[in-house]
Amino acid sequence: MIALDSTGFYAARGARGRAGGGLGAERVKREEPRQKTLLKGMIHRKLMAVIRTKTPEQALASAEALAAGGITSLEIAFTVPEAAQVIKTLAGRAGLTVGAGTVLDREHAEVALLAEARFLVCPVGDVSLVPLCQEAGAVSVIGALTPTEILAAHRGGADMVKIFPLKALGGSQFLRAVFGVLPPVPMMVGGGVTLENLPDYLGLPIQVIALGDSLVVPRLVAQGVYAAITARARDFVLLVEKRREKV
Repeated sequence: MIALDSTGFYAARGARGRAGGGLGAERVKREEPRQKTLLKGMIHRKLMAVIRTKTPEQALASAEALAAGGITSLEIAFTVPEAAQVIKTLAGRAGLTVGAGTVLDREHAEVALLAEARFLVCPVGDVSLVPLCQEAGAVSVIGALTPTEILAAHRGGADMVKIFPLKALGGSQFLRAVFGVLPPVPMMVGGGVTLENLPDYLGLPIQVIALGDSLVVPRLVAQGVYAAITARARDFVLLVEKRREKV
């Protein structure tokens, strides 16, 4: 069980049931604005933290540290033990946009949405999860690598397409080549973005930048040094703010 008191978080409200197959057009129309609002907020904040820890307690403590540093878009990987409970707990905290990562199939997606995940990140290009997100008013982020896969995910209705692992593909050079041949596609990138190379990515037409081990450093989590994670989060946020001042 998750020791909620140790992180300072309060239990979330009861899980919201997933809409059934008989969802009417009026219900869908009413939920669309929330999905759009969530997406706009994620894009405005620019940075997303990917939390992939060994215990749920570490995930909750990392989330608290990140929020204190100004990063409030949080992806909880489904590799985290009790990931759905972590999402449900964090979803009850005002000011956070919490979603599920490493969502590989419909079962994962349904569990995450019942836990009130505001977005789903599917790294394997499964566009069949898009309608589930639309019904729940959640943002769909579908993974892709090649230009063909990127366009297929976009045409399949994904709110954003995630390019991962970016470092293995050539980093910002790969993105520049892709942007040269594709129409504008809302894009999230992750895998290899650091404090040192972040400015290069901020100069590209990327909507959201996902930060993993370079932000939620496994060594710091294992040692329980969460103040250092807060400090790193502030450094990333500061770089984004400085870039905006120049534009």
